[in-house]
Amino acid sequence: MTIGRVRGIDVRLHPTFGLVFLWVIIDWRRLGAGLGAAAVVFTLLLILLVFACVLLHEFGHAFMARQHGIVVHDVSLSAIGGVARMEEIPDDPRVEMLVALAGPAANLAFVTALTPLVLLTGIARGFSTLEEYALTVFDPSLSGLLTTLLYANVLIIVFNLLPAFPMDGGRIFRAALSTVLGRDVATRIAVLVGEAFALVLLVFSLIVVQSVILALLALFIMVVAYAEDRAVRVESAMRRLRVGPFALWDMGGISPDQPLANALRGGPRDIAVTKDGRVIGMLWRNTLLVELAQTAAGRTVGQVMEHDPITVDINTPIHDAQQVMRDEGRWALPVTEAGMYRGMFTGDRFLHIYRQVAPDPLRALRAAIERGPLQQFRG
Repeated sequence: MTIGRVRGIDVRLHPTFGLVFLWVIIDWRRLGAGLGAAAVVFTLLLILLVFACVLLHEFGHAFMARQHGIVVHDVSLSAIGGVARMEEIPDDPRVEMLVALAGPAANLAFVTALTPLVLLTGIARGFSTLEEYALTVFDPSLSGLLTTLLYANVLIIVFNLLPAFPMDGGRIFRAALSTVLGRDVATRIAVLVGEAFALVLLVFSLIVVQSVILALLALFIMVVAYAEDRAVRVESAMRRLRVGPFALWDMGGISPDQPLANALRGGPRDIAVTKDGRVIGMLWRNTLLVELAQTAAGRTVGQVMEHDPITVDINTPIHDAQQVMRDEGRWALPVTEAGMYRGMFTGDRFLHIYRQVAPDPLRALRAAIERGPLQQFRG
């Protein structure tokens, strides 16, 4: 659910956000519900302000990412925190480090601005020691609210800077390792550290503090760490593979002088328009079908084709070709070699390659079952 928009970035609430208020009801005694209506107002206001600080943290990431040309789709809040959803994770270690640091830096700036207010409200109540300030945490008063908010932001900073992937500290850790070990190895190390931390947090949350929220956070860290590791492995494989071997020849395209109806031979599809072996246009499947349905016969391919086509060389990494397809909104790209047409690279081909290179934890199990005892009995 979208609740607002800040400098062109949507702010969304994840469905799990409602669990926060359910958690407050369940854990009310620990939060001081016995203090009456003041505690109710205090707790609800505190929750909203803490999540506003989480939002500030995520916008720190988002604005820094946009400064470096990364598209940010939205910022979402869930029961266990916030996420700035970006088009891609920066592969430049320096940019990744800056984006990761921007979130905690936003909270640090807020802490710096809030500290004088906390001190003033404490002085007004006659506080003279840090212990007196600490005792006001969760106290339903103005000084208690400000002190608790300060405390929450410090926790956000410290927790996010732990070197456990995928938190900010883990990304900073990976960026630092990437400069020495390369992105693949650095990601694997950062993920292992993150998974170890998540496992410790899970045990701690279930056995020591018995906190459902911490347990969910630990599981979230594990899942996201695995997903990031998987994404980096796939990206590395896609950067190594070249478009050429996966291009579909498609009979050399079609001449611009051909009747439009001839483009249907072999079935409706996206076709490269070629002349003397070079790509001069694209005839898109949807355009072909619309033209044949709405216009009179006798039109040629050249009359309806798209001019100035976007092509890729046979040595283009599949990752780069997919980026072009995504950015330009193309389902297919003509592939050339020294300017000569060599085939078509399509979204279907990319998906096929993706399924082959994406790590699948069940693939080995399925293979083992297929060649296991049952297979032997068949023989």
